[in-house]
Amino acid sequence: MYEISRIERKAVYFSELSNNQQRLSIDIRQTYEAYREARRNAAKYAGGLSWKTVGGREYLIKILNRSGGTRSLGPRSGETEAIHAEFVAGKARAKEREAALGQSLREFAGMARGIHLNRVPAVVTATLRKLDEYHLLGRNLMVIGTNAMYGYEAVGGVMFDAGLLATTDMDLLWDARSRLKLGQLDDEVAEAGLLAILRKVDRSFEAVGKGGFRAANKDGFHVDLVKQTPNPPWKQGEPEQIAAGDLTASWLPNIKWLLASEKLQSIVIGQDGLPAPMVSPDPRAFAIYKHWLGEQADREPGKKQRDKQQAEATIALLREKLPHLALDERAQQMFPKALRTGSGGQVFDL
Repeated sequence: MYEISRIERKAVYFSELSNNQQRLSIDIRQTYEAYREARRNAAKYAGGLSWKTVGGREYLIKILNRSGGTRSLGPRSGETEAIHAEFVAGKARAKEREAALGQSLREFAGMARGIHLNRVPAVVTATLRKLDEYHLLGRNLMVIGTNAMYGYEAVGGVMFDAGLLATTDMDLLWDARSRLKLGQLDDEVAEAGLLAILRKVDRSFEAVGKGGFRAANKDGFHVDLVKQTPNPPWKQGEPEQIAAGDLTASWLPNIKWLLASEKLQSIVIGQDGLPAPMVSPDPRAFAIYKHWLGEQADREPGKKQRDKQQAEATIALLREKLPHLALDERAQQMFPKALRTGSGGQVFDL
C-alpha cells in the first residue's frame, strides 16, 4: 500500500561537493566539535566561587544558580585556597580556548560563504545551537520535515537540489517519552520551554494560529511543535506542553516510525556560514514517512508531489552515498508488518 515506487535511476537529486568544499566542510565540522566541547567545559565554571565572611571567618562559597543559591565548600584553609586557585585558573583556560575556537569558526564562516557551503537558513541553525545549549536537541527534540534533509546531505557529502529544500518552516518532533529536566534550565525556559528558546534566537517569535502549536517571527518563518498521536487518541497521561507557558504540541499520525528509528546526528552549515548540530530521524524512516504522506488523499497535490520527490531523493542518497545504512531486510523491520505486506513484502525497491 505504501510501496516506494521504482526510482528513476537517471534522475539527478543532488550534486557532489567539490574537493575544496569537502576539505573546508571537514575542517569546519571538526573545529565545531572542538568548540562544543570547549563550551561544555567552560559551562562547568558557571556560577563561580567567592569568599564570604560569616561570624568572623572566611568561607569558600560556590554560587549554584542565577537565583542566588549557594553552597559552602568550607572555611578558608590551604585546601580551599587551592580549590579556589585551580577554579580561577581553569576558568581562564576554558574561556581562552572557547574564544580561540570561536574566532576560528568565524573565519571559517567567511570561507564557507565564499565557496557556497552555506546552505541552511540562519534562523534554523541558530535555533539548533540554542536547543543544543539547553540539552534538548536529540534528547527531547529532533528535526523532521524538509530541514532534516540538510543533515542527510551533510553526512553524504552532497548538496540536494535547492527546490527540494525550499521551506519557510521548521518541524520539531517532541519525544514525550523522554523526561524533561526543566529544573536545570534558567527560569525563562523553565516557564515557557521551546517558545522561550525561540525568543532567545529572535525576540519577534510569537505563538500564532489555532491550536497553539506554531510560533512565527516577524519574517514569517514558523516553527511547529509536533508529537505522535496517542494510541488510543483518548489516552491520558502524556504532557502536551514542554513547559506551562509553551506551545501545545500538535498530534500527527505515524510519527512513531520516526520515533522508533535511530537518530542521525550531523553538523550543518547555516547561510551565515556558522555551523550547528542537527539531529534527525534515520533517513530510511524519513523516506518511508515522506512517501506515506505523498499517498494521503487529503494531502494538497503540490505537497504530495514534493513529499514523493523528497522520499526518492533520500533513497537515492542512501544507495549512492550511505551504504552503511543498508536498504535490506533488517532495515525493513523498522516498519510495521502491514506496511511491508502492502508493499509486496518489500518496503524499499531494492
